[in-house]
Amino acid sequence: MVGLLLGAIGAAFGRGGLDGLLEGTRASNALLWRALPYMVLGITLAGMLQVLVPPRTIARWMGDEAGIAGLAIGVLAGMITPGGPYVMYPVAAALMNSGAGIGALGGFANSRHALPMQRLLIWEIPFLGVPFALARYSVAIAMPVITIVLVPMIYRLMPASARAARRTRPSVDDSRDSS
Repeated sequence: MVGLLLGAIGAAFGRGGLDGLLEGTRASNALLWRALPYMVLGITLAGMLQVLVPPRTIARWMGDEAGIAGLAIGVLAGMITPGGPYVMYPVAAALMNSGAGIGALGGFANSRHALPMQRLLIWEIPFLGVPFALARYSVAIAMPVITIVLVPMIYRLMPASARAARRTRPSVDDSRDSS
């Protein structure tokens, strides 16, 4: 990422000199200030979810041991999660760190993008009509299904060092569980 940034800075300077750098910096700052409140809200929501929903509960409902029900919960949770990437990715990270299985997490992420309910209700049905919206959903439902099967298989092929970011799943007797 640093290399890409340095390359972009060099290209901006080459194309517009110091004025190009200043224009790029202004555009970056404007984007940061527009996105920052949403990022803070999404990250805060994810932190609160880790306290409100104990890791044992996440592991029980969405963990690898939850089977097909856990995969379905992951897909359904993705469908109803509101907001854009500023909300979705912090929530996905909270789920991952709390013991959600890789298949359920893949289904969550994919259905959040392919099958969001708010887009269906607010945009697709009003603008494109029920027949088109249902036809698109009928086709798009295949993507989370494919994802919950293939993502765990590919994830297991990754070197252990690449998977180290995922914390160890909490045990079933996690003392933070109040349920």
